[in-house]
Amino acid sequence: MGVEGTAALTPQPVDSEAARRAEAARLKAEHDKEFAAFAEGSYHTVERILRAACRDREVVEDALNEAYLHGRVQWLKIRTYREPTGWVIITARYKILKELQRRQREAAVAPEDLPPAPHTDIADAWEAQETLRTWLHHLPPRHAEVFQLSREGYSNQDIARVLGLAETSIRSYKQAAKKRLRELAEEAGYTDSESRRRQGGSRGPR
Repeated sequence: MGVEGTAALTPQPVDSEAARRAEAARLKAEHDKEFAAFAEGSYHTVERILRAACRDREVVEDALNEAYLHGRVQWLKIRTYREPTGWVIITARYKILKELQRRQREAAVAPEDLPPAPHTDIADAWEAQETLRTWLHHLPPRHAEVFQLSREGYSNQDIARVLGLAETSIRSYKQAAKKRLRELAEEAGYTDSESRRRQGGSRGPR
């Protein structure tokens, strides 16, 4: 009777499997919410960066969506990275490259679009953005990415970390991109104060 009485007072063992499942569900919900916030906050920035190097919006969006789907699966690891956005950029860029290579194998590549016809000025911010994007497509992809990352507010150090390059390379790419964009702008009929001074000589424009 004494043994039975002691056993009756012993608490029932905790259902460890149920507790484990509950904790796993809680963590999954937490990580889902965390990844959703990351995707919402970074998607449009990454899209602009990728479209600076690839003119095909559909290809960019498909690659970007695949990259984020893959990112959700790998989020436990990616969330520990210093620059999770850099992982998305690199993954999506690889997918874009593979898709463009596939298309090249299936059909002849259309000739590159020529720079836009001269305009007297840019009507609005949307047109300016589209014009710049067109010009970026005439740059080497890495130069375009570096320039767009800079426009998004990334420092040279940040860009180097995101793209896995040396800061000296970033500075060189940025300088080359700006030089080529100025050339394209002048070819398209746009001028700035510097080019007008150059055209007007030492005495400046008349």
